[in-house]
This record gives sequence, C-alpha cells and structure tokens, in this order.
Amino acid sequence: MIRIASRAALAAASTFAIASPALAHMTFETAQSAPGEQFRGVLVLPHGCDGAPTDTIRVTLPQGFVDVSAEAKDGWTLETPGSDGQVSQIVWSGGSVPDDGHETFAFTGTFAADLPETDMVFAVEQMCGEVSLGWEPAVSLGDEPVSHGQDGSDAITVGDLELTGAFTRATLPNAPVGGGYVTITNKGDEADRLVSAQSSFSPDVQIHEMAVVNDVMQMQQLPEGLEIPAGETVTLAPGGLHMMFMNISAPFVEGETVPVTLVFEKAGEVEIELAVQAFGASGMNTSGHEGH
Repeated sequence: MIRIASRAALAAASTFAIASPALAHMTFETAQSAPGEQFRGVLVLPHGCDGAPTDTIRVTLPQGFVDVSAEAKDGWTLETPGSDGQVSQIVWSGGSVPDDGHETFAFTGTFAADLPETDMVFAVEQMCGEVSLGWEPAVSLGDEPVSHGQDGSDAITVGDLELTGAFTRATLPNAPVGGGYVTITNKGDEADRLVSAQSSFSPDVQIHEMAVVNDVMQMQQLPEGLEIPAGETVTLAPGGLHMMFMNISAPFVEGETVPVTLVFEKAGEVEIELAVQAFGASGMNTSGHEGH
C-alpha cells in the first residue's frame, strides 16, 4: 500500500504491472516539485512479484534531472551508472524485500531550471529473481497536474461524442498489462457512458480510476463504466482515469498502434487506434506523426 502525502501523488501513479489484489503502484511519497528546485525522491515499494521477494530496483532518470545522489541501504549494493559526470540510472541490488513487505528507496537531485512545467517520468524496474515489473511514477513540475492528450488532432466523432488524443505507452517485453488514454468530449444535451472496451491485444480491457482510499492510492475498476456528462470533457490520462489492457498478448511497441473498440451506451461502438508513444510518455506526441 502507498501512503499519499499530497494530491500530487495522483499524477505519480501510472504504470503497467499488477502483482497484488490491492493493485497498489510504486509511487513517490511526494510528487510535486518545480524547475530549478532540488527534489528528494522517496520511492515506496508496495509489494513483491506475486509471491517472490524483490531483490533489485533500477531507476532510469529523466533528462534534465541532474546532480543526483542516491541513498545507500543496509544489505543492498548501490550503483549509479552514467556518463560525463551525470548519473543516468540508480540500481539497488542484492537485498530482499518479502512479497508482503514494504520498503523505500531514496535519492536526491535537481530539476534543471529550463524544464517546462510538465510531468517528469522516472522509469522503474522492480526485479524478483527472474520476474520483472515495470512502473512509471512521475513528478509534477507545475502547480496543477498536466493535462494530457487534448491536442485536438485526429478527432473521431461518434454520435454526440468527439474523441481526440488517443495514445498508449510502450511496455516492457514481459509486462502483463498496458494502459490506454483518450479525451472524450460530449457535445450533446444528454449524458452518455463508456460501458466497455475490447481489443485484439487483450482478452480483458477494463476501465479504471486512481483513487485515494483511507490514505492509500489504489487502482479500481469501474464495473458500471464511465459517465461522460453532457457538455463536458472527460480525459483518460496517466495517473487518473484510464483503460487497462489485462494479460496483453504482445508488447506495445513505440511507433506502432493498438486498436481498441469503445462501446458507449448511447453513441454505440467506435474503433480507434492508440498511438504507441515512448515508455514513460506523458501525452500524445503530435510532432511528425510518423508511424502513428
């Protein structure tokens, strides 16, 4: 379970691996900073890998996060590979956290002053022997969570609904799940509802929300679907509402697309393609559109 210190943690939990009934993600205790500020990242390990203890944590740092120093842990080997005097990864290995155990891994660094006010994603690999899970906790560099996928390009209309900015993220080769994101605008006078989704990449596509329940960040399925109120826009984005592709049949590869059929209560069915962005992407990349 993850104890949340602020609302910014909602932007921090996004990722694509599930290993416990509570569906807790690896997140930062605090996930708010600003360009030019020093940041102490405390990663919270919520669980092991479905029965196996965690023995390695590898963090890949985003560009623009500099002057990095990692905190050593008793019983763990600490490595900070990089080049030109800059740390690019932090690796804790050789320890052991039980499947039902909780642990934190901490480091400090500074976000460059010229970075935009956006979400900075730290790609984290959690290893339990031969099993590996991928996580994408993020830090918001603005006063408000960044809006994703509302670029307005490639709009698809079905009934009174307009769909834009559909994308997903590349997944690790052995990741069991993937996420899906899209912005839905209801231009009609009546509410509609996204009731289900299907894809050839997954036998079970679920609609999820991220919510803080009793101070614990959890990912919850919405079995009755997602309401799209009349005259309003609902955004499925990392760290919030999203589609979850369970037991994916193949990795999501950057530059390719993932087809998904959305089923709405009033508007009916519509097939869209999610452009696969880079691992850790925070939104739809509209430059070039090559391969999307």
